[in-house]
Amino acid sequence: MSPITVDELISTPQLSGWQLFLCLAKGQWTPGSAWKNPAYRRKFVLRSLVNPWATARLLSDLSHQPWLEKLLNVQPGLPCQTHRPYLTTNFNRKAVANALSFHYNELTNALPVTLLQQHFSEKGAHLATIMGKDECFYYLNFCAIANLDKEGEATLTFTRQDGIALAGLTFTLCQHQGQKTLFIGGLQGAQSDIPHEYIQVATKACHGLFPKRLVLEAACQLARHLGAEKILAVSNSSHIYRSWRYAKKKKDKIHADYDSFWQSMSGELLPEGFFSMPLSVARKPLEDIASKKRAEYRRRYSLLDEMTTHIEQQFY
Repeated sequence: MSPITVDELISTPQLSGWQLFLCLAKGQWTPGSAWKNPAYRRKFVLRSLVNPWATARLLSDLSHQPWLEKLLNVQPGLPCQTHRPYLTTNFNRKAVANALSFHYNELTNALPVTLLQQHFSEKGAHLATIMGKDECFYYLNFCAIANLDKEGEATLTFTRQDGIALAGLTFTLCQHQGQKTLFIGGLQGAQSDIPHEYIQVATKACHGLFPKRLVLEAACQLARHLGAEKILAVSNSSHIYRSWRYAKKKKDKIHADYDSFWQSMSGELLPEGFFSMPLSVARKPLEDIASKKRAEYRRRYSLLDEMTTHIEQQFY
């Protein structure tokens, strides 16, 4: 078997989903280390046979992606996404295939080319620099993180200057009840080995705005630029790790209390088990704030406005 080069594959006129399937199944294209393992490829073939419609739909759409090489380099497990529970316990395989196709089509059409290229890179796209008290700098990045791909395709991270992530929010753009939706499948805090003091220092530096609040604020800004009509978020019960496949081995992986956080951000629990989130996080009017705290709130709102301006600049 003579291996095909990536350039030859993606330059093939009218590349089809079937051609993409064969290249992956035969090991002619290995976008990630797992694809070099014959057992992994056999599993991919068998699961594709069990789920032919969803697999064919996804691979067909991927084959027409102009950024296919970059995309699979950062999300090598993407061709297998319809073979497992994804985003929320409430999605069937058809919904998963539709969501994935919609997400990448929308990103390709909505994001400026430079921002899209950076998003599909190992480091992700830099959205904003946040300067807090004492000239402490923090960064908001827009990434595609492979080990979070069960919870969504895109992740917003809040990191320190040394690159340590203190919060992350993972989402997928999809259609829900006919409306373009930014669907949040995961909310991550810092890794367990990161001192909690780092969170406290960052919150103080950002005038009382904690890291998870800031990634949610950034998600609201992205939703606006991407034309999302609503924001939904998983609850404790509809998180993907509550699915039958992950319930046992991932039961200790959910550390966030999703319900409490979304409710604190004015989220409303829907009958289907999702939270409906406001398109923008409400701010207290300054006149309703005790006079001794107003200066701190002004600094807080100024920081948020600067972050918003930085994000807007990425779209022009």
